Amino acid sequence: MVVAPPVHSEMESENAPLRLFAHGLTDLGRCRDQSEDAFYISKAHDLFIVSDGIGGAHGGALAAAATVQTLPLKVAAECRKLVCTGDKAIVEKARTLPSMIDAVKELLLDRTRYEPAAKGLGATVVAGFFVGNNTLALSHLGDSRAYLLRDGVLERLTEDHTVANMLFQTGRINSSELTHHPTRNILTRYIGMEDCPKADAALLRLLPGDRLLFCTDGLTSMISDAEIGNELIETEDCASACKRLVERSNHAGGHDNITVVVVDVTDGTSSQQRRGKVVVRDTVGSSLTPLGALP
Repeated sequence: MVVAPPVHSEMESENAPLRLFAHGLTDLGRCRDQSEDAFYISKAHDLFIVSDGIGGAHGGALAAAATVQTLPLKVAAECRKLVCTGDKAIVEKARTLPSMIDAVKELLLDRTRYEPAAKGLGATVVAGFFVGNNTLALSHLGDSRAYLLRDGVLERLTEDHTVANMLFQTGRINSSELTHHPTRNILTRYIGMEDCPKADAALLRLLPGDRLLFCTDGLTSMISDAEIGNELIETEDCASACKRLVERSNHAGGHDNITVVVVDVTDGTSSQQRRGKVVVRDTVGSSLTPLGALP
């Protein structure tokens, strides 16, 4: 097995009254020779992206890299066109995220249509975008996830776009079957998919002390939400949290590439004290406001 050094990036942002600190880490895992994952952290725009490529080793890596490289450029360009102010500007800025994910999806889809070598390329994406007024826009396609740790409670913010999760939501399988169902890795939405539904999008009101996690299924297929929560609450800073999550996933088998981005939210005054037992919330996305519900 070829072992590659982890890729990492750090940022600090000062969007008063909140400050965001982020760290990202990607690792081959123990069973892969090449990474098909990618992540991006933008200090200038407070944009956090994680992507997991599909379509084979070379194609998957290309699709994930194209996603994390193209999406920030498109979001920044679209935001420059906005002329509204106040709360309206925040909502419109938030809407650029799913809109530009859909635009990247079409770009990659066009490539698969006209380049035979690119046929089958695709990627998941989960992205968070700080849009001001203590608000994060969240959007995703596929089974890469976002989590929120707040006051000792871990909440998954995103629903997996998989056949297994669709069966679970329609009551055809139960929660115990969901984890190991043979269709758990069959995606129902992803960048590069023909006739793909639009990206899910929502807003999250951030609070000092929040810790966010964006990750690929190389993490979530190896360790449980409870284990993820324990590492997030026990580690002091973003870099330590990323390192521990990757280590735990590899210790559990490391069957896939592992990519994590951890974001800490602070007001610059309150201390980040996270200790104790984590409670895992059963419902997904209960802290979110769907973007489509806003005027």
